[in-house]
Formats: sequence, structure tokens, C-alpha cells
Amino acid sequence: MAEEKKTPAQAEESKLAKVLNWFKTLPGRIAKPFKNMVAELKKVTWPSKKKWISSSVMVLVFMLFMGVVIGLLDLGATALVNTMIPAAETEIVTEVPAETEAETVEATEAPVEEATEAPAQ
Repeated sequence: MAEEKKTPAQAEESKLAKVLNWFKTLPGRIAKPFKNMVAELKKVTWPSKKKWISSSVMVLVFMLFMGVVIGLLDLGATALVNTMIPAAETEIVTEVPAETEAETVEATEAPVEEATEAPAQ
């Protein structure tokens, strides 16, 4: 079986045919997943209204319970951190000597005075 060589015109026609075929089959390819979904939904056994309501209530109660548990854990963690922070602050804070405070005030005021002066021209 020898392979046939296509001329450039035949290659363009085959490309054009592929593109046209792609557009021709597009609606079917789009509709196929939806048809499959409808077929699967017909196979589903849907719960009764009573079962649906009881399941929904169980989920809501569980969510409420978990919200309370997580809230209590959060409060406990916050209280633990608040008891640890004042102890850490007393160890870190040290008093600054008076000389350093005066130098700091002068250093911060000096650039402000220079910036307010207008340049003489």
C-alpha cells in the first residue's frame, strides 16, 4: 500500500473539509453532554420530601454544632494569647535614657525646620 502524495490544492481542500466538518458536528458535540446528563438524572432515585427535610435539618444542626465548637476554640485561643502577651511585653520593654529622648526629639524637629524655610533667590 503506497501512500498517495496530495497536491497543494487537495491539501487545502482537505483542510477546508476538516474545518467545515468541525463546524457541522459542533452542535452535536455540544448537545451530547447535556443528553448524557438528562439520561443520568432519570436514573437517580430522588428522596421523598420527608427524607429531604430530615436530612436538611440534620445538616443545619451539625453546622450549628460545629460553629459553636469552633467559636469556643477561637475564644480559648484568644484568651491564651492575651495571657501570654502581657508577660512578653514586660520582658521586652526597657526604659530609654533621657539623653537619647532629647537627641531623638531634636533629630526629628531639625528636618521640619529646614523644610519650612523658603529658598532665597
